[in-house]
Amino acid sequence: MVDARDPDAGRTGLTPPATALYGHAEYTQTALKLITRTHLRLCLFSPELDRRVWGHPGLVELLRAFALRSAHAEIRILVHRPQRIAQASHRLVELARRLPSRIRIREVSEERRSFLEEYVIGDELAVLRKRRHDDAEAQWYDHAPMEARRLRRRFDALWDESLPARELAELRI
Repeated sequence: MVDARDPDAGRTGLTPPATALYGHAEYTQTALKLITRTHLRLCLFSPELDRRVWGHPGLVELLRAFALRSAHAEIRILVHRPQRIAQASHRLVELARRLPSRIRIREVSEERRSFLEEYVIGDELAVLRKRRHDDAEAQWYDHAPMEARRLRRRFDALWDESLPARELAELRI
């Protein structure tokens, strides 16, 4: 079992070189590419769910199309403080409220909030990541199944110990 506290647990040294990205525009364009190539499962670990990227209208529309493409499509998102995200109007959160069976958002436990990186995993094949969620620099692994599986195991461990982000759920009256 991979230790969710150790970002390098299970490293094999077989990860292909990453493409370096710089700035929100490149990061957003690469996120669009990753979503386009993903068929079934998208996992996003984003402490703050940056609206400049994850609230981008084109990206949110692509996520909507992805979520509705297949009955098996799944988007799982882990965030640190959903209260902060809920205070601002966020397109991705609104989409998740409309599609709660396809897009689920959970809050990382208090003990795990020291993880400040951001990463997106597409179908256990591609990875987009930043060492810190607020960094301008990022790495894109176009085809890195071993790295994607390693991060997915860590994501799953964090997901299993997290709780639904009730602040971001749809309010029904």
